[in-house]
Amino acid sequence: PSTQIVRAAEPVCTALLSWGILGATISAPAALALVPIVAGVALASVSELSFTWLSFSGAMLSNLAFATRNILSRASMDRPKGKNMTPENLFGVLTVMSFLWALPCAILIEGPTALAKWSAATAVKPASYILQYTVSTGLYFYLYNEVAMLALNNVNPVTHAVANTLKRVVILLACVVFFKTPMTPLCIAGSSVAIVGSYLYSMAKGREKALAKAAAKKGAA
Repeated sequence: PSTQIVRAAEPVCTALLSWGILGATISAPAALALVPIVAGVALASVSELSFTWLSFSGAMLSNLAFATRNILSRASMDRPKGKNMTPENLFGVLTVMSFLWALPCAILIEGPTALAKWSAATAVKPASYILQYTVSTGLYFYLYNEVAMLALNNVNPVTHAVANTLKRVVILLACVVFFKTPMTPLCIAGSSVAIVGSYLYSMAKGREKALAKAAAKKGAA
């Protein structure tokens, strides 16, 4: 669960990168609402029994990668290049590019042991079983990310990142229920604080929209 908790800091990374790359800013209430997320992540990560600096570093690197992808994807959707570059097609292009980039790395790093791993796996389960679940998992994951790209087309990247943290609750509970992962009271408290911070952020953004709508009506009058 420590990795998923650290991943909850994605909104902070997105806010910082949005400012650094696009020059976009967020209101003070929204920025302050990110503080509980950072505090909760730090508390939960330090108190997590399975915490390691390697997993922490990997999760933070993942935060930066996802935040950068979402920011640049949103910028591309705002100023589409070429014909029919819809959010769905944009994600398809990104997926193909990612595959072409990752394939040589996978062959180089995992290629020497791939055959042995496949033989060991097929000794436990039939190849048809493995292929069936591999393909179905890939399709479900692709559909999940395509829906996320459609959502990104309609909201701010930071808001999208905050919404993405809500799934951490389900993942944390699944780890506890299905894998019996031990969690200390501090870890539970830190997770709760991070989730509350996400809720406060959503409230702050809702207030911003209400004020903007009221100002627009006043200007029209």
